[in-house]
Amino acid sequence: MNFDKIVSREETHTEKYDKRIEKFGTEDVIPLWVADMDFPSSQAIQDALISRIKHPIYGYTDYYDAYFDSIKRWMQKAHDWEIQREWITPINAIVTGLNLAVEVLTKRGDGVIIQPPIYPPFYSAVKNQKRILLENELKIIDGRYEIDFEDFENKAKDAKLFVFCSPHNPTGKVFSKDNLEKLAYICKQNGVIIISDEVHADLVYENNHIPIATLDDAKDITITLNAPSKTFNVAGIVSAYAIIQNSSLKKQYHEIFQRYSLVQPTPISLCTTVAAYTQSDEWLDALLIYLKANLKYIKNRLVKMPKIKPMDIESTFLLWLNCKELHLDDKSLEAFFIKDAKLGLNTGISFGRGGEGFMRLNFAVPRSILEKAMNQIEEAYTKRVF
Repeated sequence: MNFDKIVSREETHTEKYDKRIEKFGTEDVIPLWVADMDFPSSQAIQDALISRIKHPIYGYTDYYDAYFDSIKRWMQKAHDWEIQREWITPINAIVTGLNLAVEVLTKRGDGVIIQPPIYPPFYSAVKNQKRILLENELKIIDGRYEIDFEDFENKAKDAKLFVFCSPHNPTGKVFSKDNLEKLAYICKQNGVIIISDEVHADLVYENNHIPIATLDDAKDITITLNAPSKTFNVAGIVSAYAIIQNSSLKKQYHEIFQRYSLVQPTPISLCTTVAAYTQSDEWLDALLIYLKANLKYIKNRLVKMPKIKPMDIESTFLLWLNCKELHLDDKSLEAFFIKDAKLGLNTGISFGRGGEGFMRLNFAVPRSILEKAMNQIEEAYTKRVF
């Protein structure tokens, strides 16, 4: 497992590289935006894909025992959560799952809670379905993001659904058991269903991720969405699933996927999931060590650039940078990183309320690339004399 090795992604039609001109107006940037990693997936995943592809027939495929067993194994090992096979509903993608949850579990005019700054599809999932957006903005207290529970409780009175991101993207927050219990209690008391996107659950550095559905108040009102995509760098192989303990809620949710014919798996999606969840533990252990070292490296470098402050993230490979002390408006801030530092990052404002003055940096890259990126930021910062 050599995460230092640079593997070219040019000419692979990858969004991160091929959309640089469309996204940033130039190819002359190091792309550190799209939330996938510039590391090869585990050898086990590569071998499983090659083995399946060597069979020359790629016809209709059905879910099989090893697929469900691998998800059960992973939830038990990674999160101490003993789930049942009948709780698992395969879905084609998490973003699809978010949108269809809003469609099937609410009606036009219903309120849906999100917690900005937040992954942009959370906004669109609500707005596209003509639901009422209820924003429970996370607040920075003593350098960390915290939930405004008074505001959450008030909004829950007008909500049918809470679309939750745990761990949180882009802030990297891992929610404590106390936080989760309060959220679950408020939702249960107000009849609010929880859709919990937990795709970053395995990429945690501090504390432990607790699936909210393991809590008594949440287990019957929660749909947990997950996938091997972020953890094992297989986002391009679309494979996701929902875990739903309430049988009537599961039936309601599963039926909308059948309605839109979104239940047919691909041969490679199944074998990828099995290889990820049963044969890639050692790879993930090594990855987390490498990512922590990259994160430490960035923080050490940014000491020389005190007006760019990295937030204390607890999870993900996405660093949330507080650039407010640069005193640039959001367009000027984006231009500074593109034109001066020659880096392609995500703008904070694309994550909605509370994202003003922030940038998101993907540090899941070989160290030599990260060193070059930090050199470019430092040079640009020094020239501007902020």
